[in-house]
Amino acid sequence: MARRSIGSHGKPCMRQNGKVMMTIRPEPSILNDTDLAMLIGHRLEIKHPYWDEEQMTADKAVHMIWKYENENQRLTKKHALELVSDAWYLENYHQGSDTHEMFSKNEEHHLVLLQLVHRIWPEFKESYRSE
Repeated sequence: MARRSIGSHGKPCMRQNGKVMMTIRPEPSILNDTDLAMLIGHRLEIKHPYWDEEQMTADKAVHMIWKYENENQRLTKKHALELVSDAWYLENYHQGSDTHEMFSKNEEHHLVLLQLVHRIWPEFKESYRSE
């Protein structure tokens, strides 16, 4: 049995700092590589510009990823998880909100985002090949 230093889930307990707190863990969300690609794309603003005539292309998506990594930080596993772990965005994505695009192999920028996910998490690339 693993020791939990932050207390049991849903049970008020006294912490070491003298405060009584309760741990509430969010429901787990199961995502595949295309889900991660679309969530990262949403956070990096790589999506169809519905209000503009100019379409999103693969080159433009690559440039936007490059620009984000130069201005902020490289997209590592940890940082990418921070970007997609917002419960509100995850719930909107799972509910099929129109604020999120759904993955399509016909969209160039979606394929670029999928390649980004495979760069960050190579484990997905291996499972993608086996299918």
